[in-house]
Amino acid sequence: MCIRDSFTPVEDPSGRALHAFHASLRDLQDHPKEGKKVRVAFYGASSVAADRYPGYLRGYLQQRFGDGGVGFVTLVPLWRWHRHDAVRLDANKHWKIEHGQRKTGKLDGYYGLLGASAHSTHKRARSTLHSKASAVSGINDSDSFAIQLLEQPGGGSLSVKFGTGKSATSASLATAAEAFALKTVSVPLPDTFTPMTIQAASDAEVRIMGGIFERDQSGVVVDALGIGGTRSANIVNWDVPMWSAALRDRAPSLYVLAYGANESVDEDEPIDIYRENLEAVLDRFAAAVPDASCVLVGPVDYPLKDEETETWGVRPRLREILTAQREIAAQRGCGFFDTSKLTGGLGSMPEWVAADPQLAKGDHLHLTPVGYTHFGRVLSDALMADFDGPPRVTP
Repeated sequence: MCIRDSFTPVEDPSGRALHAFHASLRDLQDHPKEGKKVRVAFYGASSVAADRYPGYLRGYLQQRFGDGGVGFVTLVPLWRWHRHDAVRLDANKHWKIEHGQRKTGKLDGYYGLLGASAHSTHKRARSTLHSKASAVSGINDSDSFAIQLLEQPGGGSLSVKFGTGKSATSASLATAAEAFALKTVSVPLPDTFTPMTIQAASDAEVRIMGGIFERDQSGVVVDALGIGGTRSANIVNWDVPMWSAALRDRAPSLYVLAYGANESVDEDEPIDIYRENLEAVLDRFAAAVPDASCVLVGPVDYPLKDEETETWGVRPRLREILTAQREIAAQRGCGFFDTSKLTGGLGSMPEWVAADPQLAKGDHLHLTPVGYTHFGRVLSDALMADFDGPPRVTP
């Protein structure tokens, strides 16, 4: 079996879903002033968190329009298999992870831009960032770094150490404040700053959401904002003022919501509730960044296995979710990318699992690196089709 080369479009009945994004790219292309950025906020579940197909989009756009930097990265791995295209993370056991999918914990919604945070009350809590040598643009190319943290009553201090040995330098950040507040603190970067180590300086609680790496030059930044196992409805559990402020500060020209596979197994949730939750999430984005373009990226084909016959068939709820996403996107003026068409439509995922080279893993949900690279290429082409083609005629 070969990878299908057919074009998969962003469905856009309004003809205007990507206008703001494309207008920002044209302005960047025509007037590349120093420091000008076009940012993409790419939210989703595990496939986004793996940063393979968002990473492809990042590289593609940066090659065309300029490298604005790596963007937002979590500073503590969210789970055992956490990865990012540009950064490798090593952390010890003293951190606790919080996000909206968790059933226990603080459950206060103070999760920042990503929708997840790491906190500790142990002075030995430590996490180290290494720049990946394989990265097209790594954190070593950054000109600026800012850490997003929670200020809180009784908050402790953090140290940020750059480099190793006698040449290492460090900075100290206090998080104590009279009230809970999200704060983004710029930290000057020395000439040599990797590995970078974030460490608690005392046993008082510290809570961090992530870091932002950018370059001074103009270009594109794609923030990969994925959390494994999560659903779009988890966004409803995030603190609205805190998250909205973080998103507005990033000022994305485009936000992408890539959810649905995890929701397809939630058989006990009526599809009407799913629709209501998705509408509520889009309300929040529209209120926070009303001028940004919006695209919903649907779930991959995730078939259901018949244990008696050991054959794979179409998951009924997946079809309902695709229908809901398509209809809601059209109502909201968002684009919709039907990822199930990437593999050939519903019921085609077994072909990708059996392909040589293998394009999807045996769980019939996650793709292989080759499969994700193809996904990134097709999605990038879809997002840029109207930009590169003749302009649309709209009323």
